Amino acid sequence: MSAGYDAVIVGAGPAGTSTAIGLAGRGFRVALLDKARFPRVKPCAEYANPEAMRVLERLGLLNDVRASGAAVFRGMRVISPGGSSMTLDFDADAGRHALGLSRWRLDQLAVERCRSLGVDVMEGYHVREVLRAGERVVGVRATRRGEPVDVTGRIVIGADGHHSAVARLLELDLPLRWPRRIGLAAHLEGYPLHCEMGEMHVLPTGYCGIAPQEDGRVNAAMVVDMRVFERRAGSVEAFFMSELRAYPEMAERARAAVRVTPIRGVGPLARRVAHNHGDGFLLVGDAAGFFDPFTGEGIYDALHGGELAAQASGDALECGDTSARGLAPYADLRREAFAAKRRAAWLVQAFIRSPRLMDYAVARIASRPRVASTMTGVLGDYREAGVVLSPGFLWRTLRP
Repeated sequence: MSAGYDAVIVGAGPAGTSTAIGLAGRGFRVALLDKARFPRVKPCAEYANPEAMRVLERLGLLNDVRASGAAVFRGMRVISPGGSSMTLDFDADAGRHALGLSRWRLDQLAVERCRSLGVDVMEGYHVREVLRAGERVVGVRATRRGEPVDVTGRIVIGADGHHSAVARLLELDLPLRWPRRIGLAAHLEGYPLHCEMGEMHVLPTGYCGIAPQEDGRVNAAMVVDMRVFERRAGSVEAFFMSELRAYPEMAERARAAVRVTPIRGVGPLARRVAHNHGDGFLLVGDAAGFFDPFTGEGIYDALHGGELAAQASGDALECGDTSARGLAPYADLRREAFAAKRRAAWLVQAFIRSPRLMDYAVARIASRPRVASTMTGVLGDYREAGVVLSPGFLWRTLRP
């Protein structure tokens, strides 16, 4: 059994490392567990929008991320099923830009930052049980090389992603019938981008984002209906490349490109939990629920969610109250930060499901610079998301 920690964090992705950095910076003793050994590959859009870059700076990671060869790009082009396109230009809107960096490098940099702050990083630990004292969570039981290890703390933070062991062991997962989609991602070489822009291509059957990466590669991250994926005739590799070539504007470039990494997947993408905190625990990142925002800002959500988790859990630890009541401010912080953006994501998904509506909206936004500027800021997470839900904005966007 380990000596007791102030916080035991399960999962060393962006959400977990952000939480660990925040807590360690306040002087708490932190254990950070992950079943993987770093560096490791992770399916992801691998795209840090402008606001994510500000979080990386606050965490002391931005200089290292830049030095590691992260690709810099101005924004995203969105191409509708009918071929209409709009440009979300962060540089033109506010002199900002985005970064593309593989999780292989980003997560390794974040783990090293945690170590430098005194966090005990425990790689190769598979969480098997949640330990309790009465109703309170007091730690986890993990195995490392087949041997059991108990890691105890005043609070346990589940940051272990889409298939969170912590959420499952606490029986917090809830069913979600729609949308049922799977995400697939791989790196390509020899795929040229236009005008220093990432790309988002939409078809009736799904969508695919292209983000530049280090070393001249691009990350192709597609989302397809689960039923379409399950009915595929050939291999996953053949299905992936066939789907890439089905997008008209990228078909020729996809045929010339070479896939240089295995295809990784996660699904079904959408998930929710009964609640994100309780006596002695809280959940952060995808472990706290996920709804695909279409625009690929998952890294921002994870990093900023980790900041909120560190704030709420740190305050609770300082007050000596890590009960559900003591951690209740966490739910309020998340609601204030993400609720409007989540509603906007539901609206976007409704447009995606209707190709004619998507074509219409993209064409209208492209022809209305003020609307495009607002959308750019919302999707870059540096403007309030609620503005796009107002009747006035929707009218300005969709009027003939």
